[in-house]
Amino acid sequence: MASWRPFTREPDALRAAILDFLRNRAAQVYLDGTASARPLGRATVVASDGSNLTIDLVVTPERAAAFSERAAIYFGISGHAANRQAGYEIGGQIVLDRKTLAFLLLDVTVSAVVAAPEVYNG
Repeated sequence: MASWRPFTREPDALRAAILDFLRNRAAQVYLDGTASARPLGRATVVASDGSNLTIDLVVTPERAAAFSERAAIYFGISGHAANRQAGYEIGGQIVLDRKTLAFLLLDVTVSAVVAAPEVYNG
């Protein structure tokens, strides 16, 4: 049986802000009970490094299946985030325990898609 394991290293400020956003807002999806994509809303959060990050994500129920011998619900994550340095495409997966609604897995992939242009004041 699998058990909880802590991060092997501290997530960077960008990834940590996205994970916190998902932990705080994902309940909207499984409490809603619908089988369609659910936007979590757009929000500007302050990352641990003090920078502002605007996040806009959608969570979509995918399937019910076992996860390490536990009945679970799988959700897909998609959306975007942006700060002063770049724009980011976000993807990932949430796996919730069906009985306790605890997170069994919360994984995000962050890909930079647009770098902010440098300002030239020459």
